[in-house]
Amino acid sequence: MDQSRRAFVGQVAGVSASAGLAGLAGVNSAALAAPAADVGSGHAADDEAYWRWVAGEFLTAPNVGHMNTGTRGVSPRSVVQAQFNAIRSYDSDYLSHATYACNAEFRAGLRAKLAAFIGCKPNEVALTNNTTEGMAFGTLGIDYRPGDEIIHTNHDHASGVQPINLCAARYGIMPVVVDLKGDEFHPPKSADAIVAAFEKVMTKRTRLVSFCHINYTDGCVLPVREICALARERGILTLVDGAHPPGMMKLNIAELGCDMYAGAGHKWLLASMLTGFFHIREDVQDRIWPLVYSGPVAGRNMFGRSVAGSAKAEQAATAARYEMRGSVDFAALAAFDAALDFHIGLTPTAIEARDRYMAAQVIKGLRAIDGVRVHVSDDPALSCGLVSFHIDGVEPKTVNQRLWERHRLYIRDVFHPEIDWNVNRASLHIMVHGGHVETLLGGVQEIAREARI
Repeated sequence: MDQSRRAFVGQVAGVSASAGLAGLAGVNSAALAAPAADVGSGHAADDEAYWRWVAGEFLTAPNVGHMNTGTRGVSPRSVVQAQFNAIRSYDSDYLSHATYACNAEFRAGLRAKLAAFIGCKPNEVALTNNTTEGMAFGTLGIDYRPGDEIIHTNHDHASGVQPINLCAARYGIMPVVVDLKGDEFHPPKSADAIVAAFEKVMTKRTRLVSFCHINYTDGCVLPVREICALARERGILTLVDGAHPPGMMKLNIAELGCDMYAGAGHKWLLASMLTGFFHIREDVQDRIWPLVYSGPVAGRNMFGRSVAGSAKAEQAATAARYEMRGSVDFAALAAFDAALDFHIGLTPTAIEARDRYMAAQVIKGLRAIDGVRVHVSDDPALSCGLVSFHIDGVEPKTVNQRLWERHRLYIRDVFHPEIDWNVNRASLHIMVHGGHVETLLGGVQEIAREARI
């Protein structure tokens, strides 16, 4: 590292957040300025003192329980600090920041760190703005013919399904729905019924199977490996909506056997908004066209001159070509990098164990309350950190409102009348501690009791 680069990077690392954020209402600038803690592994999932300390690394107000990581994961102070440092750095000296901090070397290192974290090769992952981008890349980038079929489920997110419907309108392909709305899937007794439902609708015309790793509706963890193996035997591409597992579960995408996997950074990974990734196996990359693209085409620039051997040509030859779409958010990338470090420090194994431990406590507690039905399985193969439930006779939105107004607990509801689905959903992640769990169970019991009177 040359002297000018070393000096600049040291300057960025030393930026204090206190001056820039002191004017923000409700923000403890001294806490923001504190260094990230050494949060090594080795602590049991039920070590409440330790995990309360981890929860203290977040900026969430002391009287608020954030149980909606499935929509947005609040960031720990080290991630907020990294994002703020980047904003201050590039606004004070943009050229130096772009040259020495958020340069091609940094982005390559971030891809490599992310690849190790999710279990794939660095040349198989692109940095995106969200899961939706990856789902669009994987669906819309395929060359279709009229009559081709794409399989999805009726518990998928619109971000995965609407690109399929767009292909139907544009190319005349046929969407084929795996019906998961029946009571036998809430909770499912085993993975076999889910696998059978997918196998039943696969035909010689199927080009793509698109589905969620974890359903955002009910929290069910689908048997990804088995579904992908069925598709691969038939020469069918697979695209997995991984909005929730990264940061919640220890991932090894290579072992899952999927062709493509789209993930979020702003949910369970705890990075900023506008962070995510798109994984695509190297042996299928030439079959998926990038949708927004400004890099070399057939190895040539806009004037037709060969760029062989250049950095752009090398990038265009890997999954990183899906990043060649214009300006990037330097601060978001810095936050993503810091979020990965935070998770690596805690270890994915310890985080998953903690999330599962809290979810199990919630599931057990909810099942003991009269008038409450739990829709997610307690089988660790079929569930993890998302718990779906409903209280008889009470609209889920009313439950949300009462939990917030009475206890400052933030959960959400998921409503799809088309499949007769209207439930509450709680996210159990590491900013949640045992006190929040007790408050949730007590609040639900109170609401359920009121409904019976």
